[in-house]
Amino acid sequence: MRVVISIVLALVLVGLGLWLFDVPPFGERVPPEPPVPQIFPLVAAGDPAAISAAVAAGADVHARNEAGLTPIMAAVAGSAPTAVIEALLDAGADINQQAANGLTALMLAAGEGTPAQVIYLLNAGADPTVADAEGRKALDHANDNSAVRTSGAFVRLTQMSDIAFVRGWPSAYVVPVEGATISSRRNHLPGAPRGYRNGVHEGFDFYDGTVSVNIEYGTPIRAAADGVVIRADRDYVEHTIEEYDAIITEATALLATPPELLDELRGRQVWIEHAGGFVTRYAHLAAIAEGVTAGTTVKQGDIIATTGNTGTLEAAQGTRDGPHPHVEIWRGDTTFLGSGLEPEQIWRIAAQVFGEDALPPFHD
Repeated sequence: MRVVISIVLALVLVGLGLWLFDVPPFGERVPPEPPVPQIFPLVAAGDPAAISAAVAAGADVHARNEAGLTPIMAAVAGSAPTAVIEALLDAGADINQQAANGLTALMLAAGEGTPAQVIYLLNAGADPTVADAEGRKALDHANDNSAVRTSGAFVRLTQMSDIAFVRGWPSAYVVPVEGATISSRRNHLPGAPRGYRNGVHEGFDFYDGTVSVNIEYGTPIRAAADGVVIRADRDYVEHTIEEYDAIITEATALLATPPELLDELRGRQVWIEHAGGFVTRYAHLAAIAEGVTAGTTVKQGDIIATTGNTGTLEAAQGTRDGPHPHVEIWRGDTTFLGSGLEPEQIWRIAAQVFGEDALPPFHD
């Protein structure tokens, strides 16, 4: 009996040794997973960096709290800084996600928040045509909030309450030239062919005589929405005619206009990143406004530059002929508004982005 007990003890000791030193059959011991951070306390604390770190560690941006709200809804309800919402959007949160009763972040902002919150969410791509469980849209919620009801945000909500909203694009922007409309000519829209360089146009052109206001060299250009400047070509040097011709020759030989060549043809530029990650690009600028540099925060309507013709043949020839603001709207860095769309579709989205008043009184 003592022999058996000794053998058992020996086996136990050997097994314990193998386990301690991670020797098969026990294998390498895996330490326990750290607990997944809770995202709602971080939203309440208003710490976007901590939110980003928590999401990287596994926190769920689609989670629900005790009230059934998502993190974005909780951020809006708690008047969190917009940087918190931006961090959540960057992490993959759905700005149009609905609570069990159908509420969205935009409805909460419209009914209980501020006009600035409403405009921010519209800029970020929130859909104002979504209805809650009672059939009420953001506009209906705004009717119960005097702060929003008496603001320009209410006007935009009214305009968009019954439109066919196109998700994936923003709204509540202003036209970059005060009082202007989108051009009445199809050739001035994004997606229009550009045969001279074997490419397509990627922005809206605002030429004199086509946009309801006068456009000339030096006409002020304003930011379409609040944002952060991510590019400002303050040291731009105009092409010589030889350099311009070389760009066009290369593009025609390639049967396309590569991004790096098209960038040359935009001339002096300012790029602004807005809520939801959308980017506006302003091209052919004559000059950039004082203080507008990479990293600068701008407000909607701020003058950021003046109209020119830089990057064009006319500029390379040393003239000021053909000045026009050229404005592009990008989702990420691969899709511009208008890509693959017909003009009628583009005008429809332009009404969403810039408002119905931005549509031309007629078009060709």
